[in-house]
Amino acid sequence: MKMDYRYQVGDEIKTVTVERKNGRFLVTVDGKSFDVGVASSEPNLFNLEIGGRRWRAVVGHSGNRRCVALNGDVWRIERVTETRRRRAGGSDAASGGLEAAMPGQVLDVLVSVGDTVSAGDTLVLLEAMKMELRITAPVDGTVTAVYCAAGETVNRGQLLVEVEAETNSE
Repeated sequence: MKMDYRYQVGDEIKTVTVERKNGRFLVTVDGKSFDVGVASSEPNLFNLEIGGRRWRAVVGHSGNRRCVALNGDVWRIERVTETRRRRAGGSDAASGGLEAAMPGQVLDVLVSVGDTVSAGDTLVLLEAMKMELRITAPVDGTVTAVYCAAGETVNRGQLLVEVEAETNSE
């Protein structure tokens, strides 16, 4: 499954696509691809193999903000959400971000970027407070971004999926 993310690094917005292949990850950042293997991991610490070299990464996070230390270099990044884009004027009424109504765990993501959906289709299944919640498409349209993965813990208000409304040209 391919997952698309957008992160702000300094003044730049970076598009990151992550695809799992044969136990490894194909990570594409602004069109440049990297074959990444995870040699070992524990909470917030990852031993990675990228291009035949070993890298140690430490990741701290708070909400959508991340601090990533990789072989001595440190980056402060923030996931770009629909709310931040809306405040910046980057969204219009024809597109919609679907957010988690409460903290929980993603049970399943039923769509991928590019999928055509109908209003009412279930896009994501969440478990929160021992209840199963269905995140459904508000309109007929196309999935333009997926920000979560099965097994991931999400916070209230965290952007999960974006759907661009179908435009009728009659």
